[in-house]
Amino acid sequence: MECPKCNSSMNEIKDTAFSALKCSGCNGIWFRDGSHELARSIEGIEAIDDVKTNAGAAYNPVRDIDCPECHKRMIKMVDRSQLHIEFEACAYCNGVFFDAGEFKDFTEFSLIERVKQAIDTFKSNVRT
Repeated sequence: MECPKCNSSMNEIKDTAFSALKCSGCNGIWFRDGSHELARSIEGIEAIDDVKTNAGAAYNPVRDIDCPECHKRMIKMVDRSQLHIEFEACAYCNGVFFDAGEFKDFTEFSLIERVKQAIDTFKSNVRT
């Protein structure tokens, strides 16, 4: 499979809990079938996105890409709890592509993000 950002080869990440591939060029990660949510909860998972180079930085602005699985145009997404994280998702096969470093960021919450999440949860509980 080719990377939707840089056209390099994608290599399978071996894990029994989720299905994902990592780009050999830009270090982006492709999660099949929406398995990024499952992977997010695995202890130590951020290590799969441990990038030692800035190879992916050049591809971060590339947002209009086609799904590497079904070749349909992917949708630009923003994580609702961490608005600075942008990624691409396929509405047809539910795959998700994170640029290098984005998945690691997706799995971590800063103190400010945790406080905001607590406030939002409190506000929604007060309304009900």
